[in-house]
Amino acid sequence: MKNCTYIKYIIFTLLFSLPLFAEPIEILKIVNPPVARISEENVISVVVEVQSAAIDSIVISNDMNETFHLSVNSSRTHYCKKINLHLGENNISVNAYKGATLVKQEKQTVFLTSKVHKEYRYPPNKYSTNFFHNNTNEKVCSKCHDMSVNEVPGVAFEDISKSNCYKCHSTLASKKHAHAPAVNWLCTSCHNGKVGIYNQADKNKSKYTYPDPIRDVCFSCHEKNKNKWSKKRFNHEPAESGRCNKCHNSHSEQSEFYLRTPAWELCTGCHKDKIEGVHIVRTFTSIRHPTHNKKDPSRPGKDLSCISCHNPHASNASSLLVDDTVHGLCTRCHEK
Repeated sequence: MKNCTYIKYIIFTLLFSLPLFAEPIEILKIVNPPVARISEENVISVVVEVQSAAIDSIVISNDMNETFHLSVNSSRTHYCKKINLHLGENNISVNAYKGATLVKQEKQTVFLTSKVHKEYRYPPNKYSTNFFHNNTNEKVCSKCHDMSVNEVPGVAFEDISKSNCYKCHSTLASKKHAHAPAVNWLCTSCHNGKVGIYNQADKNKSKYTYPDPIRDVCFSCHEKNKNKWSKKRFNHEPAESGRCNKCHNSHSEQSEFYLRTPAWELCTGCHKDKIEGVHIVRTFTSIRHPTHNKKDPSRPGKDLSCISCHNPHASNASSLLVDDTVHGLCTRCHEK
């Protein structure tokens, strides 16, 4: 009898103490971005998982004083919002409320890197590249989104909003000058899941990686440029190494040719010694030749910049001049 009573006591004690050892239910969890993520795009999707019974609203904010309010309902467990990033370290805050009471707060940092601006080219060691498109994350998103690729290779969408990629990534092709694969939502023509010699570490981490260097992907469309540049004597490093996306944004940009910044700013990002705005040739008044803030006589309607005189890809002339001789270069603007 005593043994029976003792066993009942043990069972009662275990049952009573189970909640103390059970895994706590998270009221709020940031699914994306992961901890200390590196981003190459200035817009990122924040994905939040919530326990709807505990809260009724979420407030997502960044350190640019942008705030987004989302209402929580019992029919959903996950919520997402695209937010803007600035170059360098970004602080993202997600607050969960029940009425006017703050129930929980989660924070995350993201580093927006830049291939152009040297001070943002190399993120601090605590940051790493993470890929959203893995089986775990896609399983979460598939509750609301069709995560399959529905594009037909080489065939543009008549209605781009029908692309399964469009809803989450619409901002990528929204700038003034958009690249043809991006504006037609032929994403996998570049994001083919492959890697190159510079990003071997990314192998098998996502279905949508692209090889670095990207050159062979670019030349699959731009074959004329491949043939033309291969015959030149001198090559510019980004073009020679095949890293076209050092200078060009493969999706869209405000600058022509999808340059990551206007040409003069882009070039002086690496060539700091030319940043004073005058260069090389001294005129009879001993004033050096301007490199910007003037109109380009050789290209009506365009501004003077480094590419007025230098070919950014390849040339038969030293210093990558756009003409084979200095005389030919000068007479493009100046009459004999």
